[in-house]
Parts: sequence; structure tokens; C-alpha cells
Amino acid sequence: MSFQKFRDEVHALVGQEYSKLLEIPKGGEADLALPCFVIAKQQGKNPAEMAKLIEVELNGRIKKFGLVKSAVAEGPYVNFFISVEKFAPIVLKEILSKKGKYGSSITGSGKTVIVEYPSVNIAKPMSIGHLRSAIIGQSLYNIHKFLGYNAISDDHVGDWGTQFGKLLYAYKTWANPGAVAKSPIKELLALYVRFHDEAEKNPELEEEGRKWFSKLEKGDKESLKLWKMFCSWSMKEFRKVYKALGLHHDFSLGESFYIKMTKSVIDDALKRGIAKTEQNAVIIPMNGTPLIIQKSDESTIYATRDLATVKYRTEKFYPYKILYVVGSDQNLYFRQIFFAARQLGYMKEEGVHVSFGLVSLPEGKMSTRAGRVVFLEDLINETVKEAEKVIKEKNPKLKNRKNVANAVAMAAIKYNDLSRDRIKDIIFDWKTALSFEGDTGPYLQYTAVRANSVISKSKKKPSAKPCIREDRENEIIKILSKFPSVLQDSAKDCKPHYIAGYLNALAAKFNEYYHTTKIIGSKEESQRLALVLSVSTVITTGLKLLGIEVPKKM
Repeated sequence: MSFQKFRDEVHALVGQEYSKLLEIPKGGEADLALPCFVIAKQQGKNPAEMAKLIEVELNGRIKKFGLVKSAVAEGPYVNFFISVEKFAPIVLKEILSKKGKYGSSITGSGKTVIVEYPSVNIAKPMSIGHLRSAIIGQSLYNIHKFLGYNAISDDHVGDWGTQFGKLLYAYKTWANPGAVAKSPIKELLALYVRFHDEAEKNPELEEEGRKWFSKLEKGDKESLKLWKMFCSWSMKEFRKVYKALGLHHDFSLGESFYIKMTKSVIDDALKRGIAKTEQNAVIIPMNGTPLIIQKSDESTIYATRDLATVKYRTEKFYPYKILYVVGSDQNLYFRQIFFAARQLGYMKEEGVHVSFGLVSLPEGKMSTRAGRVVFLEDLINETVKEAEKVIKEKNPKLKNRKNVANAVAMAAIKYNDLSRDRIKDIIFDWKTALSFEGDTGPYLQYTAVRANSVISKSKKKPSAKPCIREDRENEIIKILSKFPSVLQDSAKDCKPHYIAGYLNALAAKFNEYYHTTKIIGSKEESQRLALVLSVSTVITTGLKLLGIEVPKKM
């Protein structure tokens, strides 16, 4: 509650009518501010004049509110300041008592949120292109769980569709059984790429791919046997990467799971008059591009299966929200799916497309069809190697170096993504991501390890008792108090970078404090240890929500 408690007092002080106008000022020393433009307009006064009148009125009642120290007019604003002497012990006591649960809440109690990630496709290795969905999705799952929601993670695997018809044709035509047995996923990818190369020369192959998929949908035994092999090989490889990235899934239901439900979707759409038949295909008309839900050969399309998925999830879980963590190139598609699902009465909950930009290496973009792919497993292994080199240089005597290198590598990979607004394209660069300085995952890990080292060296116990505090300490305490509200905002907007930015700001302030303030051996050692422990707790908790582990030593 920390900062929220102060905010609530200011709300009560200014009254319900104006409480919605309150904002946290950018820069300056004020903790909250009331812009007086709207109020002045209502009263027919100058905003600066209005601010002065409000200051006088509020300061006459301010003694009733313990955490509000003062209200001061500054131009067209009334600035509010926290009484740090009263506020600091409250913040530190709350963190020390709640420990790793500080910032958690019951906001989501009784509400189910389904998070879908990373949307991998069978017979295609996980590439760096899957990285963002995996990392963002897991973080959003963690955050919602922490805030009391019944969070459910679903690995909605792409295991059905025309691409499997193409792959079946390619496998039957060109596969080398020995090569496939040795490296199944990479060979399947090579076959998929070859199909598209050959189809450019001979367009008739596209029809062969459609025929094979139609056979698969109709239950052809040979097609099903091969398809099951492709799925088994793929999931085995995916789970290795999931384990390395620390991904958790409550369910792993592929598109094929929903095939038996697609007929009812098509029938519903036709009966309700939402869909119509056009050139032997079934479509849902929309402004612009119509949504096809059955092709002319009577086979389904992924839109049909996605609508069946919505229906299944709604009937089974009664979700408050469904978060689809999928790239921004699918924006139009999800608008269509949500529209169709609402028309069909399937989507009573809120569907949210958690879109994100592309991720690439400095060398450029990737293309599965063209065979230009950076495999995610290779990226992880290379980052671990690079991390081990960095750690060996910084701390050659460190024991358990491989485990630490793995934790640092994961921090580098995940934080490089989660520290950016998800809607922006990002580039993964080893040198930048693995730095122990600046806005990086290893820097935050190192800050938490440094704080823990101070605590372990002291022989005194942390105490949240009031004492005269320095400005730097007060600044840190104010930042610590805002952690719960940052988590709430991050969940509301589905943007983990709020947490990442917050943690970086906290770490920067703490490291300034660490280098300029005597902690062990000072008169205020116990009180300062409480501050250090609180910083360590919040950074560790925040990183955990981002899927990042803090090693004991670095």
C-alpha cells in the first residue's frame, strides 16, 4: 500500500471532485501535483491564482492527514509533499514484514486471466523470432499471478494447417531417413524450405500441399502417422528451450485439439446469419477483408480453430481476460477474430492482443521460408558462453561459474527484451546485453548481490525504526513505496518494461547511495541495513516477475 496510502490521503484532502486530476510530476521534488487549469476555468480565475487559493484552503486542513507534510502552490499547480519522517518507517516495515510478497495483492481475486505464449509451430525450430512471445508471455503470467489473478498459461501450438500438407509432400518426396533420424527438426525445416523453392519453379506443388492437408484432415492413416512423428520430435526440442528460458505452461493444447469443435463454429456462424457461402467457401463479411472460416475444399483455416479455441476457453474457464502474446504483424487478424467471436457470442471476456515488434540480431531480419533463421537454442548457448567469459574476467575465483553464467545469460537475454516497450522492434547485441553497467539485467543482478553482501557482512539486524535520514535515503524510500503501483500499471497495460525501468531507477539510486554513504559501522547501521534489505527484496522480487534469477554471488 505504501505510496497508495499517501495518494489516498491527498485524494481525501482535495476531495472526490478533483482527485482524478492528481498526477505524479515529472522532475522536481513534489510527490503529487494538482494541475489547476480545469478548476480555474470552472471558477473563471487564472490557474496560478487558483493554485494559491487552493494552497491556503488545504493547508488549513492538512494536520488531519498524517502523511501529507504540505501543499505548496507553484505556478498553475499545487504540489504535495510526503512527511518522510512518518512515511519511511511505514514503507520499510511493510517491505520487511511482507518480504518477497511486497507488492502482491488480491486485485485479481476471483478473476481468471489466460495468457497464450509462445505460439510455436510444429516442425519448425524455435528461432529468435519466438523469443519475445516467450519472454513477454511468461512475465505477464508471473505478474498476474502475483497480483492474485487465477493466471493460466497456454502453449497454443501450431500443429495443424496447410503447411503440414506441404511438409507431408516434401517428406514423402525428398526426405533422407538417416538425416531425419539424426537431426529431425532441422531436416524438417530444410524440407519445408525446399518445398517453397521448388514451388516457385513449379506452382502446381501448392495444390499438392493442399491435397495432402485435406487427406490429413480426413483422417488418412499414413498422413496422421507422419504428422504425429513431426509433433513428437518438435515438442521434445521445444521443451529443451522452454526449460532453458524457465517457461511454465499449465496447458499445451495444439490447434489440432480444437478440430472436432470447428464444425459447430461453422454451423453457428451460418445459422446466426453471421457467415455466408461464397464460391464454395464460408466467410464472415467484415469491413475490408472478410474472414474465411472454411475453404472451398471444406478444410478449416487457423481462424476457424482460433474461434473454436475462444469458445472452449470461455466455456471451460470463464476468463476475465485472454492475452494473446503475438507479433504486431497480426494486428488485423486479431481484430477480425475478436469481432467474429463477439458476434458468435463466444467472447464474453476481454480479448487482448499483446502485440510486439520484431527482434533481430545486428546482422538483420530472419525468414523461415528463405532458410535465414537464428535458432533460439543456439542463441542461448552462445550467450551462456559469452557470459562465462565475462564472469571469468571479473571474478576468476568464483565457484559454480557455469550456473552463474547461465543465470547472467538469461538475465541478459530477457532484460534486453523486457526493458523496452514491447511495441518497438529490438536488436539483440551480446556486448550490450551482457554489460554489468547501465540498463541491463546483469547490472540489476549485481546490484542485488551487492546489497545482500552488505547485509551478510553486518552483525546487526535491520530496523525500520524512525531516524533522521539523508536525502538520498528518502529518495530511495519514495521509489520503494511505488513498487506496488508499478506492478498494477504493468498488468493493466500488459507492459513489463514499466517494472524493468523502475528497477533500473531504483538500482541507480541505491548504487549512488552505496558509494557515498557509510553503512556498516555507522550510528544508523540498523536503520540503513533495513533500507539495503528493502532494496534487495524489491529488486529480487521485480526480477523474479521478469523471469530473472539473482545468484548468491557474481
